[in-house]
Amino acid sequence: MAAEVAEIMNHELFSVGPGDSARDVLALLLAYGVTAAPVLDEARRPLAFVALRDLVDAPEGTHVLSRMTAPADCVPVHATIREAATLMTTRSRHHLVCVDDNGRAVGFVGTLDVLRGLTGAPVPHPGSFAHHDPKSGLTWTDEAQLTFEQAALAPAGPGVFELIEAEPGRPNRVVWSEATYDLRHRLRDVLTRPADAPSHLADAAIHGRLWFRTASVPTALPPSPSPAG
Repeated sequence: MAAEVAEIMNHELFSVGPGDSARDVLALLLAYGVTAAPVLDEARRPLAFVALRDLVDAPEGTHVLSRMTAPADCVPVHATIREAATLMTTRSRHHLVCVDDNGRAVGFVGTLDVLRGLTGAPVPHPGSFAHHDPKSGLTWTDEAQLTFEQAALAPAGPGVFELIEAEPGRPNRVVWSEATYDLRHRLRDVLTRPADAPSHLADAAIHGRLWFRTASVPTALPPSPSPAG
């Protein structure tokens, strides 16, 4: 189960500026499938929030500045999910901007993210926001519980996958990573023969505590399992 806001927030932050066109921002919100966005200054510090309901009747030529709600409600990335939930209920907010130690916006979290985090469910985000890791160059899928149904949705091609152990009362942690020629087949193999998995994975696999995410690559390396964490 996730413990901190950083584990459940959407890292691919869609934000707008106070001088942006209200009509243009409305179109972007609809295109991305999100209902609100933080308004940031040039240093990426949160100024306000703007939601669909703020923009639907905006006249032509209107800017975000005249439609936004200030100040923005923020939560530190290292705050607990329960602290984020308390902040939402206290301030009657459906969204919070996630900020780093310097007060810069680095993510976004909504009520469903918080509820899923509190209950141990996976936290998907709109498909428009890919989980791209600039360090590795990989684009990851959302996390999903390792079941035969979910494994069947994995790409039948080369890539890398990570196994994540989710246990109530503990932060999620990556416990295995591996490159393979066929992601779907390899994930099914882990489920079919959990007793053959490394000892630190077998119990988690049998009791349904494993989640996974995948990243497709044009050409995969030979399978090279490596324990993580």
